[in-house]
Amino acid sequence: MRKRIKKFAGWIHASLVIAIVIPFLYALCAEQPDTVGQTLYVKCLVVLFPVIMTDIMIDKCKGLLAYLTLSVFLSAATLAAGLFAAASLRHHFFYIVYILVLLCETVLIIFNRMAERLNRAKAAAASKGEDRSWRPVRSFLREPSFAVLIYFLAIYAVALNLDNPAVCNAALFSVALYTPVTFIYRYICETEKYLSLNKRTCNLPSRRIYGIGSGILAIFLLLLMTMALPALLTVSNRHYHDIRKWWDNIVIDYSDLIPENDTENIGEDPLEAFIAQYGNSKPAPKWITALFHMVEIAVFIFFAMMLLKIIRTTFQDFRKISDDNGDIVEELNDTAETARIVPVLPDRRRLSERERIRKEYRKTIRRHRKDCPAVYESPIEIETIAGIAGSEEGEKMHRQYELARYGKNISDSHGQQAK
Repeated sequence: MRKRIKKFAGWIHASLVIAIVIPFLYALCAEQPDTVGQTLYVKCLVVLFPVIMTDIMIDKCKGLLAYLTLSVFLSAATLAAGLFAAASLRHHFFYIVYILVLLCETVLIIFNRMAERLNRAKAAAASKGEDRSWRPVRSFLREPSFAVLIYFLAIYAVALNLDNPAVCNAALFSVALYTPVTFIYRYICETEKYLSLNKRTCNLPSRRIYGIGSGILAIFLLLLMTMALPALLTVSNRHYHDIRKWWDNIVIDYSDLIPENDTENIGEDPLEAFIAQYGNSKPAPKWITALFHMVEIAVFIFFAMMLLKIIRTTFQDFRKISDDNGDIVEELNDTAETARIVPVLPDRRRLSERERIRKEYRKTIRRHRKDCPAVYESPIEIETIAGIAGSEEGEKMHRQYELARYGKNISDSHGQQAK
């Protein structure tokens, strides 16, 4: 359930970040607000379709060729959906801009997902020590962040000063939806991190921790939305400005800045005199021309081979990262070196009586208990969990172990007598 919530949050994050771009361009291009801008943001939410489909494709496709083929069909489907959504814009000046930007956004999403898949292959190679220079790269379409709120607020401020209420409302809606989604996503991530760090020391079940935390988060979000209600109720009272009209009434007299015509004869043009003296340049020798052609061909072949190598490596990295079950595939390479197996020799040194008793105690506990005892457990707690606390063997072993661990002196004769 938590994985699905994180995935849904990532989809909403990517869709809101990309969908606001077209309304922002509309605010920059439109001289005055019209009825088209009121529904433009809803039409831009078509980008949610490629965001979801590319995320599914990147996990299901085995090879890069299959992914690219499906991406072509996805681009065509997104174009068809965009044409259907923009039917009312057909005779508007922003129709072509909407279609082109929507296609560019789809291509950006496709290549971003592909780069994310290739980064997984590099991460798998780095985990095996093959690429020590690798550093993790985070996709900007994957994880919601509070820093993105600055992006929406900046668009809101620009639209407010371009006299465009529709784009202001779109940015305000994005902030209102993005904020709780980010809080939920970060809450799940931080709780998972806390549980992973305190796996062996936290006695509370994870379900109780999530229940308590979810209740507190719900109350906090309710209070946050209550505080944001005045901003939503006073939408009609905004004061818009158009900074493009601030300089319309300013008139500058350029007559004083233009210098008077200088009628003095300055002589002939030196460039024309130079050309007349030396004439046209002579053609270069044939061997120099042939040498330049050879260098051009060599450079072209070099870049073509580099491009083919990059394409081949990309196809291999895309395919070998996972199999049908989603498991990581490790490539086994034949090497000429023969692995040298060094047998582990037993410890031949003679143990003292104290060491022998403690070693026998650990072997007995491991035989009756599957998990490893915690560092804070006392011997009686260890034996109780192992199920030997009340038995005759357990009491005998307990006395020997406490004497060996906490006793000041223990002799071989005393150890044999205790045994």
